Amino acid sequence: MNMHKNTRLTPYHREEIWRLYNKDKVTVTSLALRFNVSRPTIYKALKLCRHKLFKPQLSTNERYKTIKYGIKRLVKVEKSIEARLKRQAKRYNKRYPG
Repeated sequence: MNMHKNTRLTPYHREEIWRLYNKDKVTVTSLALRFNVSRPTIYKALKLCRHKLFKPQLSTNERYKTIKYGIKRLVKVEKSIEARLKRQAKRYNKRYPG
């Protein structure tokens, strides 16, 4: 289960859905209306809650999980910008006219 920035159901909401569905016997349709999500989303949340997966799992993809990827990419972009500016500066900075 992945959490993205636009997720509608936080781990707290998932636990609440599980509690309401099991203990209070609230229907899936009323849960969907209450949490402003579709019925398939409620079914997915209930399926994951049956396995006690309320919180997102940690990613095993080290490339995107760590900040190293972002910093390495930023360094690469900065180097390309510097090289471009250096070429541009050499072209126009002459000691003699013409």
